[in-house]
Amino acid sequence: MLENKLKNEYSLYLLEHKNNPVAWQPFTYQITETAEKENKPILLSIGYSSCHWCHVMADESFSDNETAEFINENFIPVKIDREEYPDIDKKYQFFLQIIRQMGGWPLTVFTDPDLTPFYGGTYFPKNEIQGIPAFLNVLKAVSELYKNNDSKLDKIRGNYRNFIKRFNQTDSDFNDFQNYTKEKEISNFMDQADRQQGGLKVNSKFPNIPVMNYLLSFAENDENIMKFLKKTADQLCSSGIFDHINGGFYRYCVDSSWNTPHFEKMLYDNALNAEFLTKLYDFTKDPLYLHIARKAADFILEYFSTDFGLAASMNADSPDENNNLVEGYYYKIFENDIPANFSENEKQLIHNHFVFKENVLNLQDIDYEKYVKIEPVFEKIQNSINKEKPVLDTKVIISWNMLFVNTLLTLSEMTNDEYYFQMAVNLYNKVKNYLINDDGSLFRIKYHKDLAFNHRTLEDYAYSIDTTMRMFEMTKDRVMLDFAVKLTKKMFEIFRENGVLFFDTNHDVSDTFDEAVPSAFAVALKNSEHLSEISDINGDIVGKLKDFGADRVLKFPAGHPTLLNYFKFGV
Repeated sequence: MLENKLKNEYSLYLLEHKNNPVAWQPFTYQITETAEKENKPILLSIGYSSCHWCHVMADESFSDNETAEFINENFIPVKIDREEYPDIDKKYQFFLQIIRQMGGWPLTVFTDPDLTPFYGGTYFPKNEIQGIPAFLNVLKAVSELYKNNDSKLDKIRGNYRNFIKRFNQTDSDFNDFQNYTKEKEISNFMDQADRQQGGLKVNSKFPNIPVMNYLLSFAENDENIMKFLKKTADQLCSSGIFDHINGGFYRYCVDSSWNTPHFEKMLYDNALNAEFLTKLYDFTKDPLYLHIARKAADFILEYFSTDFGLAASMNADSPDENNNLVEGYYYKIFENDIPANFSENEKQLIHNHFVFKENVLNLQDIDYEKYVKIEPVFEKIQNSINKEKPVLDTKVIISWNMLFVNTLLTLSEMTNDEYYFQMAVNLYNKVKNYLINDDGSLFRIKYHKDLAFNHRTLEDYAYSIDTTMRMFEMTKDRVMLDFAVKLTKKMFEIFRENGVLFFDTNHDVSDTFDEAVPSAFAVALKNSEHLSEISDINGDIVGKLKDFGADRVLKFPAGHPTLLNYFKFGV
């Protein structure tokens, strides 16, 4: 019988599950041998440390002895930190889309011993709620399916493999893209725009920065687009998605009015949101946008800094007065968090501008001057809070750190503030020193002085090259250019095959889509073409990648704002 082996891991997410009665195994590709030997399907559970619903499922099901006993008897349970293995996560999130399930975390997928998926979902409750089946019932049904229904499983496997094969076929190239009109491009995104509330037309509000950056390319000459972008930016600056008291952006809001957030704070969100606001400030000169961008950047620099770079995230959950983990407890403002020493003027500011939605501070009727006047009130509230802070996941992820370097460089350009430029250079050098080797090979994660996580994805190379090129453009330091060339050649060596840049080193995951972060493929292609014009990077290789990217854009335009931006504007 397998035993829980997570106690020897370094991932905070995995360590949070080391005492589960579930016999969790850390992910390696050798797990297929164990599953084959025991003739059991694999249960893949994928999440991350700051994810609230990951904690809920762990408390409800993975800590439950009855559930754990069934899992251990009938499955090979594997726990994966999505931040260590974003390639594995992408593969199985895509599987959920294929079977018409909503993606997200925790991601729960059942696979054959060879890791071919046949069923999945996200959060399953211990007891059935709102039509979501109880997890133990799901486990029993999947186990029964695997043991006694070979014909149905064969059909599911065949459908999955055929879909992947069809999906990856290409029949267009960049020449075909030349007929793609600007009007058609814009409509793909503006048709999704929520012009009343900002953001896109979905019940939960994500910033969707790749889409916003694409539309920003048209905004100067299109009043409707500019109005929409400003509405979205106004929400980022005044709603519950920004922590006005403590600083930093939350990941998203669970309602269409941006009132109530999902409380985890991710490094990549803060990087992208701050950079978008800074770019929009360059068009609008609205000082509130730049002010909130600086507050977000300053928050990250103060609270996410480690000896090796910037930490990955801050938890959504924190202990309440009974030491129970509660989502948003630290951030929500309760009556006893409000100090009594406000002046009459401060009380009037609170009356005029504060709106609490489920104990989350939102602001109304706000502009830059009013925001600055209110900040002493924020500081008084912050100083009165006597709660345990959420845990920081201190893993240093190279791709996310490089995104933040870019944000600091953008801030330095817009503000002429040498501080942000120096912070960018310091962070870049620190990350380069600890996570990139002289030969251009790199590590995705640094945990502590003696441990770098030996895994890499296209995202890590693409963002590192992009930031290195940005440093070259700003400093004209030839060393930066040479280093970008070295990284690009290594990237081609590891990820390129038959005109495709795969996301993973096994060439199993082909992904060109934007998500919360820009498409790694698009970022890699942009810099590769630029480098082919000024260095010895092979232009024929770049041309084939460009043809592949054009095929993806023509088939799925709404999923590729970053590629579209590059094809149209070179940015």
